[in-house]
Amino acid sequence: MIQVFPPAVFTVTFLLFSGELIFILLKKERMANGFGILGIWACLAGVLLIVYTTRRPPLFGPFEASLYIVFILALLGKAYQKKVFLINSIAILFILAHQFGEPFAVNDDYFMYDNIWVILFFNLRLLSAAFFVHAMVLHLSNFFKRSDENAFLVKYARYHTLTGVFIYLCSEWAGSLWCLNWFGDSWRWSSGFFKASILFLLVMAACHLPQILGKNRLLKTILGSFPGFFALWMIFYH
Repeated sequence: MIQVFPPAVFTVTFLLFSGELIFILLKKERMANGFGILGIWACLAGVLLIVYTTRRPPLFGPFEASLYIVFILALLGKAYQKKVFLINSIAILFILAHQFGEPFAVNDDYFMYDNIWVILFFNLRLLSAAFFVHAMVLHLSNFFKRSDENAFLVKYARYHTLTGVFIYLCSEWAGSLWCLNWFGDSWRWSSGFFKASILFLLVMAACHLPQILGKNRLLKTILGSFPGFFALWMIFYH
């Protein structure tokens, strides 16, 4: 069962969200919404199967990370469905595409995966990435629709970016306790800390633009989208 369910769940999930995008492009929102809901249920089934077979929540790894991030992203997108429908669907398929060429399998059961701080460190990073990507979707949706009625999307993008930062800080805190318990030192500078510092700088740039620069729609969209892109890069290409 462990060998069979990852490719089966991924195939069903990818086909359902592909169907969602096709019907969005065909302007059949009702059908697209139905495929999107089924895609969420397929993701939930995959997440629950990961928990059942590994006795832990999803962690890093192409299959686990893509399925978990897509599940959270699809749920968050439902709150702004009509305004982010197209961009959210493209973002979901973009994340799922990272699984192509990778093994369809859950992570090996390393001995450290039974440590609560290790689990929190990795899982909260995935959760924060989903919030960063959702903020990116809101920024891009607002930019391409070019409507003043969608200005609230930028406001909520800021809220979700800050939520992502809070979750990421909780992950870093868990990681420091993991390091303290295993190596006797809660701080050791590494490439991981360097990447984390870049992420925080990107968030600061997105959330603290000077007023004169904040009026530049393109600049605001680019800076607001960077944390989402960078978080995905950290997870899939670190």
